[in-house]
Amino acid sequence: MPTPRPLAAVALSALALCALTACGPDEAPKNAAAPATPSASPSPSALADLSAAEIAEKSRTAGAELTGVTITVDVPGYPGGAFHGTFSENSGGDCHGTFTIAGQGSVEIVRVGDKAWEKPDAAYLKATAPGAPDGAVGKWFATGNTAKDKAYFCDLGVQLEKRVGLNTDSSPNQGLAKGGPVQVDGAAALSLTMTDPEGSPARYDVATEGEPYLLAFDSDSGGMTVRLGDFDKPVQATAPAADQVFTP
Repeated sequence: MPTPRPLAAVALSALALCALTACGPDEAPKNAAAPATPSASPSPSALADLSAAEIAEKSRTAGAELTGVTITVDVPGYPGGAFHGTFSENSGGDCHGTFTIAGQGSVEIVRVGDKAWEKPDAAYLKATAPGAPDGAVGKWFATGNTAKDKAYFCDLGVQLEKRVGLNTDSSPNQGLAKGGPVQVDGAAALSLTMTDPEGSPARYDVATEGEPYLLAFDSDSGGMTVRLGDFDKPVQATAPAADQVFTP
């Protein structure tokens, strides 16, 4: 029977998400021991006095210590319709989120450890798998857990926090520049801008109060925006019951 289009086509591959965000595989094991207690947070004035490279390094250091983050992703020009998604994820790999494509419907996503599932709503199922039986509506579908599926989407926020100002090969971007103060959902931040090796502009908004976490990311002049928050909050990700998983 037809099955819903893989999330790769809907999210990662179609959006070229990893290329846009310079995300890459995490070289540390997901269940690595917790890092040492972080040093005191820099003050807004102290952060503003640093170079762009120094700010980015401090942000990456803070981001590497996060245990969880929630991201909101918007891609207004997605070819299938405007894309909007919210994902809560932790450093252990668990993830729970939902994305919507305008005119098609929405999909709920859960990942627990190395297993992942997606649950399309009726509209999305009809748009992407019109021949699916009625019994498929409201059910979860086991899905792949590789970069071509959605593993990188569930890792996107964690990776972005650790890769501020880096190129896809993890080298510091030599054109990284410091911008002015900005507000991200009411929080004070300082912007950093760069152009990636593929020629796409990127902007990072780093918090200037508290820990210097990445609060927002903009790729390709609004082609994709990511907001990040709920730092270190627990992620509620539970595997679906067996009778709720569709079996072809």
